[in-house]
Amino acid sequence: MAKTSTVKSGGPARVRLVVFDAEVPDGDFNSLAQVLQNALKTPTVIQAPRAANGSAAAKTITHQPSETVQDDEPGLFDHLEAEDAAEAASAPAKPKAARKAPKAPDIVPIEMNEPVSFADFAAGKKNDSLHKKYLIAAAWLHECRNTPIVTDGHIYTCFRSIGWSTAHNDFGQPLRELKARKFFTTPARGQYEINHIGLDYVKKLANGAE
Repeated sequence: MAKTSTVKSGGPARVRLVVFDAEVPDGDFNSLAQVLQNALKTPTVIQAPRAANGSAAAKTITHQPSETVQDDEPGLFDHLEAEDAAEAASAPAKPKAARKAPKAPDIVPIEMNEPVSFADFAAGKKNDSLHKKYLIAAAWLHECRNTPIVTDGHIYTCFRSIGWSTAHNDFGQPLRELKARKFFTTPARGQYEINHIGLDYVKKLANGAE
């Protein structure tokens, strides 16, 4: 341990206590002396440039060893962050709501077997698409059952009567699409009336023209 003191006349005494720890080769006092000399060096004084008013201002810069901040609990926050990441990864994903299948239309009371029955009317007509089947059913209701205005329930009943597939997500969609193609008109919401364009098209299906 080395201790130096500097006393300035007319001012308070200034004491500096220096503690050092050094490893030197056995008997190498020159290295020890060099370490001691470095520890007792006086602060470096840098003179600031003279101010414009002629007065001189001196600024003393003292080089002190930087202090190292020690973490009392190393890795604490790393552990907490790892726990947060694990919780986020293990949180179950919110399940998507299952899309509810549209309800099948209700059966409409229709006499299906009196001449001309729907089965006889549909026989021989090209029905290789869903839209063609809708047109055939609507034409039969218009011409043979005096029902020009139909709903998806009328079409559904016709399909069920002769065993055509009813596995459609939305049974009214083909009617809306045929209306957009000008085969039907809509006198009211949910009601469809086949027009002469649609009726002529069904006649062509019997002749194999379409």
